[in-house]
Amino acid sequence: MEAQAVADAFGLGSATSLSEPVARGELGEIRRLETDRGGYAIKQEFEPWDDVERPERAGAFHRACWQAGVPSPEPLPGPTGRFVADLAGELVRAYSWVDIADPDTGLDPGDVGELLARMHAVAHPATGPVHEWFEAPIGRRDWKGVLKASRAAGATYADRLAGLLPGLLEVEKVLTPMTRVQTCHLDLWSDNLRRTTDGHLCVIDFDNSGPADPGREVAMLVFEFGRGDAARERRLYDAYRDAGGPGRITGRDSFAMTVAQLNHIGHRHLTMWVAARDSEARARSRAGVEEFLGEPLLLPDIDRMLDSLL
Repeated sequence: MEAQAVADAFGLGSATSLSEPVARGELGEIRRLETDRGGYAIKQEFEPWDDVERPERAGAFHRACWQAGVPSPEPLPGPTGRFVADLAGELVRAYSWVDIADPDTGLDPGDVGELLARMHAVAHPATGPVHEWFEAPIGRRDWKGVLKASRAAGATYADRLAGLLPGLLEVEKVLTPMTRVQTCHLDLWSDNLRRTTDGHLCVIDFDNSGPADPGREVAMLVFEFGRGDAARERRLYDAYRDAGGPGRITGRDSFAMTVAQLNHIGHRHLTMWVAARDSEARARSRAGVEEFLGEPLLLPDIDRMLDSLL
């Protein structure tokens, strides 16, 4: 991938350099492009999208949030107005460069709640179906299957997974179809809601945004940034409502999106560990497995949060 080709695809001027990857996620990696106009973040996708218009919808929602003052890198459309460019088979996107700190679940919960309310105030129509990642269970058959495969592969965590399995199956009973109220970010874990190096909150990676119930998104942030502390959970939810956030936590099913995502993430890491063919891939998957097994969301956790919030 040539620096000038990237710059031309987004009308960013005369390129001087394109770095090696400086950050990596499960679905893509970030490089820094330098041109005579400044520095830019270039995201390169690892795999093509099943729905080629989905990243365009995500880019449009991100830009609407940015224009409304939600702190985030500016998403940069190319000359044709599209947010994704195909450069000799490589799918890339461009953003203004922002220096961000490491993920931190200890962010001020009041600030997090107020920011989410601002995002939910961005009126953006809900387009397309809800992806199964955000509402469908893994199910007994697939959980049993990955446990069997883990044992066959000699996974040292297999007994821990077996002990957790009844709780994972129980909590999936709260999963219900989600009402498509409006477009939401849907991926506001601490990886994607961070502070910049000068101390301000910043939202990144709108790739998974889509139709959702904002009440289920605020519940997800209560879990992620509350960290089991009832006072933090209440402060986040109160700040969100005081700032005009429209979502409401009403019962167990409010945490359905959180359960669905955590279980899909965990199942993905377990599956990838079994399939890994090199030590680097296995180590990356093992880190995800350990996080999942160490911090699952089970029914007693949901009931405790509801007791503190309702």
